Amino acid sequence: MLKQLTLLFWSAIYGLVLGYIVSALGGGAFNVSTAVVISMIGGFVVINLIAPMLKPKNYKSGRR
Repeated sequence: MLKQLTLLFWSAIYGLVLGYIVSALGGGAFNVSTAVVISMIGGFVVINLIAPMLKPKNYKSGRR
């Protein structure tokens, strides 16, 4: 649970930074709530769908 909350927190921070940069380069208005919500949804998808697929396999010691 703490791993998911940490990822959501950092995805919100990175989403704010990325949203600000993209809006400044595109000449659009920066919307804080949109940037946070979209980045947190992306982080939630990453932690729940992609991360379990990337877990390393457990090998027993001695044999491979």
